[in-house]
Amino acid sequence: MKFQNPKIEKLYEHLSKISREAYKDQYLISNIIISKQKYNGRILENYLADLPLPKSSLLFFAKKLFSYFVKNFLIWVATIVTAILHRFSKQKFPLEKIDKLFIIDTYFIIDQIFKKNRFEDIYFPGFSEHLKKEKKIFAYTTRWFGSKQPFTLFRIFQILKRTSTPALTPYQLLKITDYARALKFLIMYPFSVFRLMKKLGTSYEDKLTAYALWEIFDDGVMESYFRFLFGRQLSSLIEGRIKCMSWYEGLATDKNFYLGLRTTPEKAEIIGAQLFVRPSTLMNIVTDEQEIPFMVIPDKILVNGPGYQFDSKQLKVETGPALRYKHLFNTEAYNHSKDFILIISPYFDHATRHLLDLASKVDWPYPVLIKFHPTMDWKKYEAIIPKYFSVTNEPIAQLLAKTFLAIGQSTGGLIEAAALGIPTIDILYPEKFNHDYMPAIGKGILWNKATTVQEIELLLKQFQQTLMKKPDLLKEEGEKMKSFCFAAPTEELINRAFELD
Repeated sequence: MKFQNPKIEKLYEHLSKISREAYKDQYLISNIIISKQKYNGRILENYLADLPLPKSSLLFFAKKLFSYFVKNFLIWVATIVTAILHRFSKQKFPLEKIDKLFIIDTYFIIDQIFKKNRFEDIYFPGFSEHLKKEKKIFAYTTRWFGSKQPFTLFRIFQILKRTSTPALTPYQLLKITDYARALKFLIMYPFSVFRLMKKLGTSYEDKLTAYALWEIFDDGVMESYFRFLFGRQLSSLIEGRIKCMSWYEGLATDKNFYLGLRTTPEKAEIIGAQLFVRPSTLMNIVTDEQEIPFMVIPDKILVNGPGYQFDSKQLKVETGPALRYKHLFNTEAYNHSKDFILIISPYFDHATRHLLDLASKVDWPYPVLIKFHPTMDWKKYEAIIPKYFSVTNEPIAQLLAKTFLAIGQSTGGLIEAAALGIPTIDILYPEKFNHDYMPAIGKGILWNKATTVQEIELLLKQFQQTLMKKPDLLKEEGEKMKSFCFAAPTEELINRAFELD
């Protein structure tokens, strides 16, 4: 069983069965519902709550269809304009005479690049330096997070060129024939979705899937398909072999890129890095082995710690280096005085608002700092943040060194805190579905769940007592958590996991 919740398991298997048929049509690899991804329509949440399906009208269908063509045509145009601007920027990665190219397939967060005036890899930190040390030829393949406006990306290209960042963008490789292929995709994709809908049955799961397919019909699928075309050109233009280390979440964009890289047989080896703390409830990060024949799954998957290992008869699964969590193994840095309560915000808007609402009603014995998710604009929440709370942009590694207690919801940041023996409160939102990150280790001693202000205050008193009387017990449970969720990113493990020797 892949999930503890049998209803999630049932929905996952239902979507897996659909994907086995759907992926015979390559265009449908760009569909996020079939990839079991989260989206604003909250298919999983509605399913678990047994909610009736919303009524859909002909006007709803017409709006979705119109919006699909407008949105994706604009993406197509914007991509062409960006390619022209890219040529003017003169940002380029040299592809001549490469026997073996190592690709780091990761996100480029637009706001952070502008803020620091350079690219800094926060997904594979330190990995590029390691490749340089091993004298490997490598390049980043760009996955934009944030604004994708052509002139915004033009400024990014200038920064990448000025800082000599080895970045390979689609705009360097795509040809006129690729833009023609993309235009054909724009026209034909709706018919692929209609054929799939026609094959769905009358069960609740089928009706839910059909509704979800309409709900996301106007998704920007063109971006995902361009990832396929990018991988395809990369596969054909590189003379030697390709080794791709990809940040892997099982997204439609991931699958398209992998399929493109495999256009030339035996050209590329793909290592999917799940080097993050993962919830036990998110369907897209659970690899579907039924999709292997469609060439959309990595050859090897690396997980963040021994506790995330899973058995597979068809895939290589190994524990990889927890590159983003190197600070957890520098324990001397965490023997400082405890100065504040740290609120760790999740990625989800509704969860963040609920968390801030509860926290604002608690009588805290320490100052309170809020650490927002790096991709969120905290000013959206300015009106609901109490005046006696402070917002911080300080890295979480530095914050945890001074944290008395951590509180959050649906975020892996709580696991980082608990791994250091910091008492942790995981907030539940009773009226909504909650993604569950915390393993059972240390529950009731090191961390616990709370749904109300009263429960938070009771846990706060309990943890204060434990810190005074049994601080070593918290440290011991934290070590267990760390050993379960994180593998120290040693040079030996990096070389072995990514097969660099």
